[in-house]
Amino acid sequence: MDLDDFHGKEIVIYGAGHVGRKFFRTLQAHGIGDQVCCFAVTKPVKEECAEGLPIRCIDEIPVHKETLVCLAVHEALREEMEYYISRITKQYVWIYPYLYNLMFGQPERVNENIEIPVILQNYGEDMRLAIRLAVIEQKFGKNLFGFEYYKKAQKIHCAEYTAGQRLGKFCRLIEDWEKEGYQKEHLLFLNQNYEMIDGNHRLSLAVYHKQKTIWCNIYPTKIPVEEIHGQGPKMSEGILIRHGFTQDDIQKLKKIQERYLSFYET
Repeated sequence: MDLDDFHGKEIVIYGAGHVGRKFFRTLQAHGIGDQVCCFAVTKPVKEECAEGLPIRCIDEIPVHKETLVCLAVHEALREEMEYYISRITKQYVWIYPYLYNLMFGQPERVNENIEIPVILQNYGEDMRLAIRLAVIEQKFGKNLFGFEYYKKAQKIHCAEYTAGQRLGKFCRLIEDWEKEGYQKEHLLFLNQNYEMIDGNHRLSLAVYHKQKTIWCNIYPTKIPVEEIHGQGPKMSEGILIRHGFTQDDIQKLKKIQERYLSFYET
């Protein structure tokens, strides 16, 4: 799917969260934001608008011949939303797999095997990996706090229900990786500075299993991750403290991160 597929369409963005708003801003940047009539949700929400557009319940929106409903959610929510919209219309598409191509164009380097330390050097004090490593450890019975920390961190950017769904999706990925090993199609998406655009869960599993390289697509942009994903995508100590993590929590995460990243310092 490319931008030409949206021309002449009345676009409904099904999902008023982070992905939906990022998709709308992408359409705006390409001069077709005025084709979006509204954001849609499954159940009523407190907000009445997003990005200057109304938020409406999906079953109240008339679907015309030229209407295209774009499911703008992460994979964790796709199945249930697709089941719901499929009862209303067949004129829909899950937009997330195409989002970064729409934002930046086609990757300039495809299926490139990148050394993991090259990617890790961009994390610094960012504890996104530590939080995901804590989940993997709990999944294998090595701690009792990983799931709690993950959901708490996810709720900085999404609703509690979504956080739970994303945790479930991550646990299934952990199970699949354990059964089948690393699958080359589990690509990371990086910018030209090797900063992570998408793939923190996959990277954390590679680090846990002490892989030395991982397959990536490199997009033709140097836009920093903070600008791509909005405010606070990186999990610094300050951000975590402001959202309910204690100093004891932080120390546990730092020890986990140091333990795994030390493998890449030798």
